[in-house]
Amino acid sequence: MGITKEEIDKRQPWQSFIEATFNIQRRMADFRFAKAESWEELVEEHDRWLEDYNVQRHWAHEGREDGRRSPSEVLGSLTLLRHHPGDLSRAFFSTMFVRRLDVLGYARLKHWRVYGEEGLARREVIAWLGEGGLVVEYGGDALSRYDVSFSPGDTRLGNVTDPRLFATRYRPPQLKLFALDEVLGEGGWLKALGLEDYAARSRRKPEALQGALFSYLEAL
Repeated sequence: MGITKEEIDKRQPWQSFIEATFNIQRRMADFRFAKAESWEELVEEHDRWLEDYNVQRHWAHEGREDGRRSPSEVLGSLTLLRHHPGDLSRAFFSTMFVRRLDVLGYARLKHWRVYGEEGLARREVIAWLGEGGLVVEYGGDALSRYDVSFSPGDTRLGNVTDPRLFATRYRPPQLKLFALDEVLGEGGWLKALGLEDYAARSRRKPEALQGALFSYLEAL
C-alpha cells in the first residue's frame, strides 16, 4: 500500500502527531463546539476547524527544506493517490495462505482443491481468503477467483462456486493434444473439488519383541 510504519519511543506521546492534533483541536475548536446548539452547527464548526488546521502553518513542518509549512501543502501532492477497491479489500480484510500447486495446477486449501494454473505446477502461490471470495495469485498476477462461504475460525470452506480463470502468460511445458474446455466446455471440467476429511490416524500397536535363537542360560 506504500505505507511505512513508524513507532514512537516508549512513554514519549509527544512524538505522535495525533496527540498534538487532539490538543490543537481542543484549543482551536472546543470553545466553539461548546456553543453549538444543533448537529448542523457542530458539523459547521468542525468543518471550519478542519480548514483552519490544514491551511495554517504547523510547527512540525518548520524545518522542511521544500518550504511547505502547512499540512495541506505537505500532503497536497498525495491527494491524487488512489487504490483499487479490490486491493484495499485484500490488504485489510483477507487472510493469506501460501500453497504449492500440484502437477495439475491445483492448490489444496481447507478441504478443497482449487485450480490455479497448470503452467505453474509445483510452484508456490498465494491464496487470499476474504469475506465471500478466494483469489489464487502468483507474482502479483491473479490466476483464479472463486466465491466462497466461509467464516473466520472455520477449519474448512462451506462451498466454493463461480470459478473465474484469468488469462496469464504461464503455459504448461508440454503442449496438450486438446484443451479441456474444447472437449468438455468451459463449465465442463471441475475447477474446485471438495475433499473428504483427513482419515484419523490409527494408533500403532506395539511390536512384539524378537524371539531369541537360544536361551540366555544355555549360552552361558
